[in-house]
Amino acid sequence: MKTAARKIPDWAAGGVVALLVMLALAFDWSSFMKLEYLTYDLRSTLRQKKVSTPVVIVGVDEVTIEKLGPLPLPRTYMAEMVRKLREYEAKTIGVGFIYSKSESENDRGLSALREIMGKIDKDPTTPRVAGIQKALVEAEHSLNTDPVFAGAIENSKNVVLPLSFYLTDNVAAEEDAKPPTADYVMKNSVKTDGKGTFLTARGIVLPIREFADKAHALGHLNIVPDSDGIVRSEPPLILYKDRLFPSFAFQLALAYKGLGISEITIIGGIKAAKALTIPLDKSGRMLISYTGKASSSPYYSFLDVMNGKIPAAMFKDKIVLVGLTADGGGAVNKTPLRSNYNNIEIVAQAVENILNSNHITRPWWLTYVELPVMLLFWGIIAFLIPRVKTVAGAVIAGVVLIAWGIICIYLFYSQGLWVKMSYPALVLFFGYIAVVSRQLLLGEDKTTSADTSETNKMLGLSLQGQGQLDAAFEKFRKCRLEDATTRELLYNLGQDFEQKGMQSKAQAVYEHIISAGDYKGLSDKLKKLKTTGEKAAPAVQPQESEATIMMMEGTGTKSTLGRYEVLRELGRGAMGVVFLGKDPKINRDVAIKTLSYDEIDSEQIVEIKTRFFREAEAAGKLSHPNIVRVYDVGEDKNVAYMAMELLEGTDLARYCAKDSRLPFGEVLRVVTRVGEALDYAHQNGVVHRDIKPANIMLLNNKELRVTDFGIARVMESSKTQTGMVLGTPSYMSPEQIAGRKVDGRSDLFSLGVVFFELLLGERPFKGDSIATLMYNITSTPPTPIKKIEPRIPNCVVEIIDKLLQKNAEDRYSRGKDLLDAINKCKKTLVKRPAPPAQ
Repeated sequence: MKTAARKIPDWAAGGVVALLVMLALAFDWSSFMKLEYLTYDLRSTLRQKKVSTPVVIVGVDEVTIEKLGPLPLPRTYMAEMVRKLREYEAKTIGVGFIYSKSESENDRGLSALREIMGKIDKDPTTPRVAGIQKALVEAEHSLNTDPVFAGAIENSKNVVLPLSFYLTDNVAAEEDAKPPTADYVMKNSVKTDGKGTFLTARGIVLPIREFADKAHALGHLNIVPDSDGIVRSEPPLILYKDRLFPSFAFQLALAYKGLGISEITIIGGIKAAKALTIPLDKSGRMLISYTGKASSSPYYSFLDVMNGKIPAAMFKDKIVLVGLTADGGGAVNKTPLRSNYNNIEIVAQAVENILNSNHITRPWWLTYVELPVMLLFWGIIAFLIPRVKTVAGAVIAGVVLIAWGIICIYLFYSQGLWVKMSYPALVLFFGYIAVVSRQLLLGEDKTTSADTSETNKMLGLSLQGQGQLDAAFEKFRKCRLEDATTRELLYNLGQDFEQKGMQSKAQAVYEHIISAGDYKGLSDKLKKLKTTGEKAAPAVQPQESEATIMMMEGTGTKSTLGRYEVLRELGRGAMGVVFLGKDPKINRDVAIKTLSYDEIDSEQIVEIKTRFFREAEAAGKLSHPNIVRVYDVGEDKNVAYMAMELLEGTDLARYCAKDSRLPFGEVLRVVTRVGEALDYAHQNGVVHRDIKPANIMLLNNKELRVTDFGIARVMESSKTQTGMVLGTPSYMSPEQIAGRKVDGRSDLFSLGVVFFELLLGERPFKGDSIATLMYNITSTPPTPIKKIEPRIPNCVVEIIDKLLQKNAEDRYSRGKDLLDAINKCKKTLVKRPAPPAQ
C-alpha cells in the first residue's frame, strides 16, 4: 500500500479530484447540485431585505372559508370582489384560481331545472304553464352564475386569469390532440423563433371560454421546483405547440406597465419597453429573489375586503392578487426561506422581482470564472500543501476556503450573482484529503486526530462490553496514550484479560500502557506477570447440563428441566438455549429459556444466579395483556431456567422493511399497546433495556406481547462491563451508550426508534460501523421524517421527535404521557384522512 501511494505524485492526487469536480460542474451532476443548492439556500437567507412592492394579496383564508362556504367559492362572491376592486381603482387584478371547463358551476339543480323547462317548451298549452315557464327562466338566470362573473371581468377590463400546463407525458388525448387556436389563446402567446431553451408542455388546461374571452390577459400558473423539491425559480415562458406562453406573474407585470406580450424580445433574457428586463438561466427560468420569510406584499382577508373593512386606498393603483392562503387548503411549496409558501405568495414575489429588477442572476460566463478558480485551488493542494506541515496546511486550506465563501456570499448578497460556491470548495476539500491521506499512507504524518481517538474509544468499549477483548485492544491501541482516559481504559482491559486467565495478553496491554510512562505501578506488576506465566485458557464448551439434554434428545429418552418435559430446541439467544417444553401437570406447552454460564467467571456465578432469580421474579409479577407471561423459574442439572408463555406468531422485525410495512393505523395500534405495556412495567419498577422489533411479538390472533423483560439487566451483569451497557446498538438510548443510569425513558427512546422504523422502513440513525452509529445516536439529529415520507401527519412526527430527544428530560416522562399524545393525535386524524396503507 505504501509503495503504491509513493508512486502517486501530489499533483496527480489533487488533479484527479479537480477533474472529477469539473466534469460534475459541466454536466450538472445531481449529487453535487444538491450540495450547491444548500449553499444557495444559505445565501438566500442572508439576502433578505425589505422592498417596496405594488402587489397586494387578498387571501381566501380559513375565516373566509368558514363564513362563505367551502372551495370553490361561488362565482357571485368572486364577481363581487372584482367589482369592489374596480371601484377601489386597483390597476391590475389577478384571480389566482383556474376556472377550467371541468369546474363549471352548473350544478345538478340547474341541470334539473333546464330539463323541466325543456319539457314545458314542448307543451306550453295554458297561461298557467306560461307563468311557470317565466319563473323557471328567472330561476335559471339566478342559478347560472358564470355570466355574472364573466360580466364582472368584462366591465373591469384589467383582470388577468391563470391557465395551466401539463409538463409530463401523462396527458389526456383530447388535451394534446391539436394546437389551441382560439383568439384569446393566440393573443396571449407568441410564436417561437426556435432560439433559447424553455420548459416544454405536453398539454394545456384553459379557463372557461366565457371568462377567458373577457379577461385582459392569461398566464400560466405552473410552479416548478428544483430536483430537491424546493422552488427557487419561475418559468416566465413555457413552450407549447411552437408558441411561448407567459407566466401569470409575467402577465401581471406587463399589464401593470401597460404592455402586451407581443412587445417583448428574447435575447439572452426577456426585454420589453419601459425598462422591464428579466434575466434567464440556461433552462429559461428566472431565479426568484425571496425578500423574507414572510410575504413582501401586504395581505388582507377576502372576507374583510368583501365586508368593506379595508380602506379603498390600500388597493388604488396596485396589483391585487386574489388567491388561496388557507392552511391545508391547497398546494404549499418549499422555498429557501420557508417550507409553506402558497402559490399566490410565490406569484407575488415573482411580480415584485420583475417590476423592481430585483433579480438573482447566473450569467453564462460565470462557468468560465469558476473553472480557473478550481485550477487555482488544485495548484494550492498539489504544490503548496505538501510543502508545509500538516497543521499549517490545514490552516492554509481553511483560510482559502473561508475567503472563497466570503466572496461568493458577498456577490450573491450585493450583486445577486449566483457563483457556484461548492464546486471549487470541493476541489480544495477533497484534494486536501487526498494529499494528506497519501502522506499518512507513506508515514509522513503520525498525528491521530482527537475525533478519531474518541471514535476508537467508543468502538473499543462496545467490543469490550461484548466480550471481544482482543478486538477492543486493537481499537484502544489507535487512541493517543497521552490521554489519561485512554490509559485508564487500557488498564481496565488488562484486568479483564487477567480475570479470564489470559496473563500474556494482559501483559501486552500493560506493556503498551507503560510505553508512555509508568501508570499505577504497572512496572512492578509486569515483573510478577512475567514470572508467573500465562495460564491456559479453557476452551469454551457447552455446559454439562446442556450437553446432557441434547444427548437425551438424540436417544429418544425424555429429558426434563424441573417438572417440564423438554421436547426440542427452538433456538439460541443471548441467555443460552431456548427449548420447547411441556408442563405435564396441566398439559401446556411452554418456552423454556436457560441461562448459559459459558462466559461467566466462576467467581460471578453465584451472584449472577441470584440476580437471575431476582429479575425473573420481578418479570413474573408483571401481569399485563401485552407482556409475555412468566410461569415459573427454577434450577435443575446446574441450569437456571425460566418457563414462559409459548407465543405463536412473528416478531415485528419482518415488518420493518419498506416492502412489508404494516398499515398506518396498525402501526399506531402496535405502538399504543407497547406503550401501555412499558408504562405498566415502569410503574412496577421494571425497565426493559432492550426494546427492539425482535422483542415485540405480533401473535396470529393480532394480540401483542413484549418479551424478555428483565433479561437485559441480567445479561448486563453477566459479562465484564466498563462504562458500557449491553443492548442492541441501533435501538439504544444515548444514556445507555454513555453508560449512565437508565430508567423508563430509555425504553421510550427505543420505542421511538421502533415507531420510526415501522412507519418508514428504515432507522432514524445509521452508520457504516458501530462507532459511527453510536456517535450518530448520541450527537446527530434523526433523519427528518417528512423528507422520507411527506404524508406522515405532523402530530405523529412530533410524537416521534419527542421520543428521540437526546436528553431524557426532554422525552415523555412516562408511557401514559405518550399514550395521551397518541390519542390526541388520533382525534385530529379523524378530521382528515390518514396516510394510505403502506
